[in-house]
Amino acid sequence: MPFQAYFDGPDKYDEQFVFYKEGGSPHLLQKLLQLLEVNKNELLEVNLCWYLFNNQVLHSYLKKLASEGVKVNVITIPLEGYDAGKPQKLTALHSGKKSAEAYAKYDLAKEIFKEYYHSEYASNYRIYFFPHMYVRSERVKKFSRGAFPYSLHTKAAFIKKKNGSLLALSSSNLAVRDLVKYESLVVLENEQRYVESFERFFDDLKNNSIDIKNYKQEGVSASHSFRFLPPKSNYLAHFSSPFYRNSAIQMEQELLSVLSRAKRRIIVCAQHLAAFNFRDHKHGKLRGGILGAAIQMAKKGVEVTCLSQTFASENEVDSVGKKLGEYRKPANTSHFKAFFSELAFSPNTAYYVNKYWHSKFIIVDNLLVFCSYNFTPTQFIFLEKVKINSFKEMPNCRYKGTHCEVSAHVLIDDVSIVKQFINNLASVLKSKETLKVL
Repeated sequence: MPFQAYFDGPDKYDEQFVFYKEGGSPHLLQKLLQLLEVNKNELLEVNLCWYLFNNQVLHSYLKKLASEGVKVNVITIPLEGYDAGKPQKLTALHSGKKSAEAYAKYDLAKEIFKEYYHSEYASNYRIYFFPHMYVRSERVKKFSRGAFPYSLHTKAAFIKKKNGSLLALSSSNLAVRDLVKYESLVVLENEQRYVESFERFFDDLKNNSIDIKNYKQEGVSASHSFRFLPPKSNYLAHFSSPFYRNSAIQMEQELLSVLSRAKRRIIVCAQHLAAFNFRDHKHGKLRGGILGAAIQMAKKGVEVTCLSQTFASENEVDSVGKKLGEYRKPANTSHFKAFFSELAFSPNTAYYVNKYWHSKFIIVDNLLVFCSYNFTPTQFIFLEKVKINSFKEMPNCRYKGTHCEVSAHVLIDDVSIVKQFINNLASVLKSKETLKVL
């Protein structure tokens, strides 16, 4: 099968509120490892771009592949981007046995990176940091992990075989010390139409990354400059990055084009939904964004359904008396409230909230747009030259660079895959943990 889809969620596990040694998506990790194992004799090169990389189970398997002659490249964020707080004991999935010590995400990543410095498999196994951070305002508050957020948010794989390829995109960080959430993974096997975009992106990303043995932490001053490259994306696979000029803006334009062709239904699902009526520093114009486009289509008779993990409302309780305050609020509550208010007064709309939802996709009729990113204003802004000499709450910090997230989406026009996503969504909407707010 050229397209495969896999899903994970709390309802797959007997214990839902434990931190598994296998990470926040044990089922998806298992599927990824099975995919590699089944194709092991055909593998030439495994390239992973993974926002967080602290999963020892995954790392150990990649070491094994490298020792057998397969080239392995992992690109992730620097160690200071991993959360060092709230260490937890880890539970082995099958035995239920807990670790003697408690670990934070930082501790687990540090062990992997430390091992890399003294490895015998380094000739075949390379780990790189993509150190780019992004901010666009002097009013930004100190990020929870380091001064500024890292732009690398993609979870993708480009796997070369002797005959063919395997491409993958996931919503899950596979991170250890994450609770299990509703996640998804799509795999494209021997789909040549997508290969060129994936291969070019991974080449460009690796060329703009630093082998961790050569990496030096930037401290309070961040400066990132790139030689801008023309994006090699096509309409089926799009990558945004600070080294692809205007790629985040192009990503939004592609989504708007897809949404405008809806005839029957639009489904928008992500951890965060807030890309509505926002302006960027470059153009200064207010734009409705993809959520505004979905609302316009609802007014034309298209059914629009939304699901997110976060929610913000002017009211503390909804019509059935459940407390909305139990749900995590979006980072930008004003954008979300503006969007939800407009949605609420539009016909043909429904909105659901589930605090364990993390998967990111849009379905337009029978087309799946599977994404690695959230639908927030930040995602669709590209600013070539940002220079901030001092921040309101961090006067000693400075920043100079390009504002753009590293993100990806693929378009899959396959009825069976769309049906699997629809069925998975339907089961989540029926869950007792899901609240219908509109």
